[in-house]
Amino acid sequence: MDARLKKCSWFIHLFAIAHTISSLVMGNLGLNDEVVLSLLTISMIILVTHIFGLPLEVSAALAALCCFAGFYLGTIGGKWLTATEVPLLISYNSEITTFVVTEILGWATTLIAARRK
Repeated sequence: MDARLKKCSWFIHLFAIAHTISSLVMGNLGLNDEVVLSLLTISMIILVTHIFGLPLEVSAALAALCCFAGFYLGTIGGKWLTATEVPLLISYNSEITTFVVTEILGWATTLIAARRK
């Protein structure tokens, strides 16, 4: 595996865990997690694109796109998990969705960045 992909893999997984913990903590405090998750997403995208040496404007565009996509995918995922009527999935739908969406966005960014270089 390419060293850059290996490094991205670690960062993506760590950011997915950070997103999940943030979602859990903010939810338990009764606070909205959108700002925290957006900041984490932007940080992940900038870090991944930096590893591949993409220009800042490309990083910024991908970060903005990923924030919108993350919100949309998170909303759809949350509705889908709630519709399953499985109590555990309903209880932790935000955390599960946040983890999965972060992984998807991180790997999509990695694929885009790897192909651009």
